[in-house]
Amino acid sequence: MRSTRVDGTGDQRTEGATAAGQAEVALRESEARDRAASAEAARLEAEAAVRRSEEQYRLLNRATNDVIWDWDLETNRVYWNGAVVQHFGCTPEELGDGPEGWYDRIHPEDRARVSEGIRAAIEGNGESWTDEYRFRKSDGSYAPFLDRGYIGRSASGAPTRMIGSMLDLTERHRAEAALRESELFHRQTLESIPGMVWATRPDGYCEFFSEQWVEFTGVPAERQFGDRWLEVLHPDDRERVFASWRAAVGGLAPYDLEYRVRWRDGGYQWFKVRGRPIRDASGRIVRWFGIAINIHELKLAEQALRDADRRKDEFLAMLAHELRNPLAPVRTAVAMLRRVGTADPVQRRARDVIDRQVTHMVRLIDDLLDISRIARGRIQLRKARCDLVGIVRQTAEDYRANLEADGVALSVSAPDEPLWVEGDDTRLAQMLGNLLQNAGKFTDAGASGGGRVWVCVEAGPPEPGRDGGVFGQAVIAVEDNGVGMDSGLLSRIFDPFSQADQGLARSKGGLGLGLALVKGLVELHGGTVAAHSEGPGRGSMFTLRLPLAAPAARDLSAASDAEEASRQGVRVLVIEDNHDAAESLEMLLTLSGYDVETAFDGPTGLTAARTRPPDVVLCDLGLPGGMDGYDVARAIRAEPSLAATRLVALSGYGQDEDRRRSREAGFDKHLVKPAEDTALMEALSAGRRELRSAASPLSR
Repeated sequence: MRSTRVDGTGDQRTEGATAAGQAEVALRESEARDRAASAEAARLEAEAAVRRSEEQYRLLNRATNDVIWDWDLETNRVYWNGAVVQHFGCTPEELGDGPEGWYDRIHPEDRARVSEGIRAAIEGNGESWTDEYRFRKSDGSYAPFLDRGYIGRSASGAPTRMIGSMLDLTERHRAEAALRESELFHRQTLESIPGMVWATRPDGYCEFFSEQWVEFTGVPAERQFGDRWLEVLHPDDRERVFASWRAAVGGLAPYDLEYRVRWRDGGYQWFKVRGRPIRDASGRIVRWFGIAINIHELKLAEQALRDADRRKDEFLAMLAHELRNPLAPVRTAVAMLRRVGTADPVQRRARDVIDRQVTHMVRLIDDLLDISRIARGRIQLRKARCDLVGIVRQTAEDYRANLEADGVALSVSAPDEPLWVEGDDTRLAQMLGNLLQNAGKFTDAGASGGGRVWVCVEAGPPEPGRDGGVFGQAVIAVEDNGVGMDSGLLSRIFDPFSQADQGLARSKGGLGLGLALVKGLVELHGGTVAAHSEGPGRGSMFTLRLPLAAPAARDLSAASDAEEASRQGVRVLVIEDNHDAAESLEMLLTLSGYDVETAFDGPTGLTAARTRPPDVVLCDLGLPGGMDGYDVARAIRAEPSLAATRLVALSGYGQDEDRRRSREAGFDKHLVKPAEDTALMEALSAGRRELRSAASPLSR
């Protein structure tokens, strides 16, 4: 039998070992509890994170307006958010929990492409997939959607889920379609404009040309961008156009001009081009827009009109020359008759009538030649101080015979003293003549008491409501007892081509321009005209009002005896191929006291001037024999012995160009045939004054 020693030390070791074991157990138990607590905390934290994630996912699904889907690739289940109700018109439950419900709603033409795209993204280790396709709503309609999905993978790379969103593109497509339609509309509008459109940047860099411009020039648009469009312009226009364009871009001037553009066949055509800036709300230029209109045909038409206008001027000038030539000896003959005088009143009256009518004819020819007045429909007056009483009496006497021949009596009432006006005596006579002619036309000799026309001229006060007329008004009234007028005709009687409808008027003919001309002429004189009638069958009255001028102190028309005496010994050479005109002019000047010599062509006249130097040469311009009046003047100016001779052109040509040419040839004065007696004598008097001045010791 074994014995066991028991003492105090052994007991202590046994007790120590027991305590250590208990502590170790307690430690292990504590660690286990800590681990369990940590695991529980981790679990709770994970669950809280999941709940937070799920809550965020739910909130995100609620917050977004897009359709959100979540496809668990391991279970093949699909989850949808509530936006499907708005976009698809159905609930998530109606779509089902698998991908089939979604796939069946894809447009049949898009399904294969969508399916292949998703498969390629998943199997190709892609991170996302995107496509645009048509998706059927619950009402059966298809809407465009942009679908984008992101692929989640495990640590091994295996696909686990796919989360995506579907964006409804309906409104975007509508906006894009509207934009395309708008662009098409504007493009078609630009193409339909009868011109070529261009546009530039704010700095003037050209970046757009319409198709018409490209087709016309034959140069692609991109080869004309910037400033290269200048290359298709005519070389003579480029510098001018570029300067104008830079000035417009710099804000110095508008861009509106005409220039020539090279056509694709190499020729050039005219364009009218206009550019305007396009500004934003702040006024800043954001673009320049312009249009170029082909005006080549218009330019050709304008040139044709200018050519026709030039030919018309040439024709009228020739016509006037041919009309003036026969009038010149007539006027000279009248002046001769006035010089010799006559006691026979019939002869004096005939002479005065011829003189007035020749003057009137000359003025009508002048009007015919004044192209600018004809083009503007205006007549330029040649105003001078004239006696309206004398004009009324003379004009009435000129028309008396015609009126009396139609059985219409004429009565004239005028003061004994003159009524002075500043006016054109020929036009004043024309106005009164038109009124007398009109009165005679509408007055029947068989009217009650016989046909009668009354003319009255008198001084009156200034017309109320009108400026001017400091010395009052001259009033001319022409009244008749003819057919009269109704209110409708009175309102338009002064309109061009306006006529009464009465049979008497039609039988007399006419275009209805006379009264319109009266209105225009009297207004040019600062006056007025008015018509009055009590009605049909009760006659008419026309009243002219003209501002009076200051009374004349004395008559300065007659030449003094000293002036007549001063003509003695003055040598005048007349060079004129028209024998009647030359001989009648020679007779008139001889009667006036001049020493006159005549030549009928240029060389003969030049020889006569060299042989016996004249003081004054009156020379026609249209001379025969190879030496016209211009050549004669130049030859005389080249002769030192004829340096003091005064040269006066006397011609049927009287336009500005003719006067310029005569001045350049050396003529001192240009008179138009038939020259008035006073104008002719004034031209010769000027020559005498120059001669006297040259002979005076003071001139030296």
